[in-house]
Amino acid sequence: MLLKVKVIANSHRPGLVKMEGDILHIKLAAPPADGKANAELCETLSRVLKVPKTDVIIKRGQGSKVKYLEILGFDDSHIFAILSQRLSSAKKLRG
Repeated sequence: MLLKVKVIANSHRPGLVKMEGDILHIKLAAPPADGKANAELCETLSRVLKVPKTDVIIKRGQGSKVKYLEILGFDDSHIFAILSQRLSSAKKLRG
């Protein structure tokens, strides 16, 4: 399964932003240089999905704002259910 992610680096408020169709929008504190934002992206998603960092693999888009990630051991519906739940919880906390 490939998860399409749009990354906003150098954010003062990092975290999951929204699901827009099949694209996850996420803000990261790290700059988009020297692989720092990519590393933070993998760490964040591994924490959210409760999987080892090695199970989150950037397949395409290492140097782009839009990335395609493979999450080992998950199918589409399970990943989207977890992400939807986390986004819903975050909205309640902000709202």
